[in-house]
Amino acid sequence: MAQRITFAGDSIVHGGPWQEWLPDYAVTNFAVPGHTTSDLNELSDAIVESKPQLLIVMIGTNDFGKCRLSEGEVIQNVLTQIRKLRALLPDTPIIWSSLSPRSDEFSESMVAVNAAIKPVIEGLEMTYLDVFTLLKDPEKNVIERVYCEDPDSFGLHLTRSGYQAWFVALAPLISQILRRDPFNG
Repeated sequence: MAQRITFAGDSIVHGGPWQEWLPDYAVTNFAVPGHTTSDLNELSDAIVESKPQLLIVMIGTNDFGKCRLSEGEVIQNVLTQIRKLRALLPDTPIIWSSLSPRSDEFSESMVAVNAAIKPVIEGLEMTYLDVFTLLKDPEKNVIERVYCEDPDSFGLHLTRSGYQAWFVALAPLISQILRRDPFNG
């Protein structure tokens, strides 16, 4: 039976071709465009019921763009979800992806959120994956245009190149955690 990898988050996670790139795994994707940390909270029981052998999460960008919350509120919301999922899945490996960069005014706020959540993630024995650094412009804290599908509007949705850069960093972590090579089965 294939090992189950569960993804959760918003449109950024939703758009990834995870099953295509992880064909030897049973992939469940609870990511939904527009989702916020509150929406993830509502899905936590379903995530647990999916019995993931690995959970991969990225959430919080819509707390800024959709809900217009402050950095402090977003940090607290994300931390609440981190702690809740760890409590609900105490023995499940979790890879928590940092918020990715954007091309708009919220990109600098992603830096603050990521800095605040990283030590908590690591303290709860989860794996922190710095997607922000992978996808940012080398000169400033915005998404590199080649990775951004919509740089002149929302400035956050990824191109296939953006997903590939993320997956190249994610695949070795999956392999290490599940002891299988996601590139070669």
